[in-house]
Amino acid sequence: MLRATSTTGLCLALASTPVVAQLRPGAAERAEQLNRQAGQPAAVGNEAAATAANPAATVAPVQAPPRVIQHIVVRGTQRVEPGTVLTYVGVREGDNYSPAEVDQALKSLTATNLFSDVKTSFENSTGTLTIRVTENPIVNQVVFEGNTKVSDKDLTKEVQIRPRAVFTRTKIQADVQRIIELYRRNGKFAARVDPQIIQRPQNRVDLIFSITDGPTTGVSRINFSGNKVFDDDTLKGQVATEESRWWKFFATNDNYDPDRLQFDQETVRRYYVTRGYADFKVVSAVAQLTPSRDSFYINFTVDEGPRYNFGKITIDSKIRELTPASLRPLIEAREGDIYSQEVVQQAIDALTNAAGTQGYAFAEVHPRIKRNEKERTIDLGFEIAQGPRVYIEKINIAGNTRTLDKVIRRQFRLQEGDAFNRVLIDRSRTRIRALGFFKDVTVQNVPGSQPDRTTLNVNVTEQSTGSLQVGLGYSSTTSLLGEISYTEQNLFGRGQNMRLSLQASYITRSAQFSFTEPYFLDRELAAGFDLYQVQTNFEQSTYQSDVTAAVARLGFPISEYSSVGVSYTYKIEEVRPFAGAPLDVQLAAGSASGSIVGFSYSYNDLDDVRKPTAGSTFSFSQSFAGFGGSLKYISTASTFSTFKAVFDGSVVTSLSGRGGYITGYDGSLVPFNERFFMGGET
Repeated sequence: MLRATSTTGLCLALASTPVVAQLRPGAAERAEQLNRQAGQPAAVGNEAAATAANPAATVAPVQAPPRVIQHIVVRGTQRVEPGTVLTYVGVREGDNYSPAEVDQALKSLTATNLFSDVKTSFENSTGTLTIRVTENPIVNQVVFEGNTKVSDKDLTKEVQIRPRAVFTRTKIQADVQRIIELYRRNGKFAARVDPQIIQRPQNRVDLIFSITDGPTTGVSRINFSGNKVFDDDTLKGQVATEESRWWKFFATNDNYDPDRLQFDQETVRRYYVTRGYADFKVVSAVAQLTPSRDSFYINFTVDEGPRYNFGKITIDSKIRELTPASLRPLIEAREGDIYSQEVVQQAIDALTNAAGTQGYAFAEVHPRIKRNEKERTIDLGFEIAQGPRVYIEKINIAGNTRTLDKVIRRQFRLQEGDAFNRVLIDRSRTRIRALGFFKDVTVQNVPGSQPDRTTLNVNVTEQSTGSLQVGLGYSSTTSLLGEISYTEQNLFGRGQNMRLSLQASYITRSAQFSFTEPYFLDRELAAGFDLYQVQTNFEQSTYQSDVTAAVARLGFPISEYSSVGVSYTYKIEEVRPFAGAPLDVQLAAGSASGSIVGFSYSYNDLDDVRKPTAGSTFSFSQSFAGFGGSLKYISTASTFSTFKAVFDGSVVTSLSGRGGYITGYDGSLVPFNERFFMGGET
């Protein structure tokens, strides 16, 4: 009975508490003694005793001491310094070794794209962490082969990898896709690109893109559906994409280009909305490959909607200086006119410029459009928010690597501290372009340091201002003729003009030197001089003339678009008649000299001096000879020209003319070489 009861009690203990090793009497004291001999703290013995006293307690495992990184060794580097590798890893000598931190270091090194393979190992005995890397090669050169339809220049612009860059397969795959997209934009949907690698010494590679152009995928037909107002031929004339035809030898848009298709959708939409169809939309534009897979069908589905006219047009101006009555003439639209989104945008620009002339650089013009579907009209309202009156805080000039800042600044009609004025800014831009020193000029206003301040950023792109011309030609009148000249419009970047010219032909020999300082003494006073000599052989008129002259010039503006000038010329002329010359030629033989004083007036309001589309020019000049010497005459000349853009700016028309009159006085005859010649030698 006792044994059975003991067994049952043991079974219950096993079910309710963990199994604990039983210590014999005196075992705890013996363990403490052994620990002292081994140099272990007595606490272990105490823990053992506590365990013996409490059978329910468990013995805690003893943790191994942490491993410390004593040394870090980098192996496998060629171009990359070992110190550079260490900057990317997050572990240092003296840190505890952690597999998680070492794994993060591997990811950091891989993310640099400098290495194709990274491995690590740790030696417990020496505490050495070894990092083994395999560097990615360097691209020695990039070569394109097999490309006949796309030039190497265009392909080089498209790809991102360059010589001396690190080679990675990810970059190569991305560049292959860029090349394929470039070919697709050129209608080559069957193009194939195979990258090839040639190993070179010193871990370098040559990268070759082997390209197979494939046939051009043309446009078989362009279809429109849903259009009722305008027929297919009219709409085809609006899109840039053309249908492929055998006779279109020089066509460049007769292939399928997804980007061009997006542009065509906007072109068709703009064509409709400028003709009153404000609700027009392109439902879909789909390119479908033909069964032969050599061309596409392009199908546009459109929804034209109703046609609208302008309804009531109102202006709500928050700017006191700009009343609705004064702004209304700036809007071309009238009630009852066919609605046009282009006219609305032009009105917004005109109102914005009007606000800019009053110094409100950041005035906002908000169009309010209200459709009346029943009457098919659109009421148009413009709300002009005033915003703060703005002053110019600073004018920054960039891009002028050769031209001095002052040459550009003196063309501005505004100065720092002046009130913002859009008209004067546009005029300043026109004046800078008129210098002829820059290919492009942009002026942008950005917010300044305060709400009522703005900064003007002027960006210019310089172009060559010096030219050396050498010419050789033949004419039935002058026989062989030649010319050499050098012109510098922006001497030393100061805006000065210099010209040296030599000409020679059977009839004429001439030499000329000119110099002009446009801002003499830093004032709006153009000063210059000319030296020239001309020898002319008028064989049909049976005489030869020699002219030597020196000219001094001054000019200054009297308004924004007009200027006047004065000049003084001292001239020496000699006429030598040939044998059998007429009597009047023989009477003019000999040498003559004289002082000539002249004045001129000029007007120029062209919108662009180099490529005018609007504006006019006019000049009038007179010269009086007789202030000393034997030359006595009065010469008058005038020229004019006007320009106007027609057909929505696609054509620029011009009209010009010139005239002159010269007469002698006090019984003096006009020298032959001073008379007006329209051409030829008579």
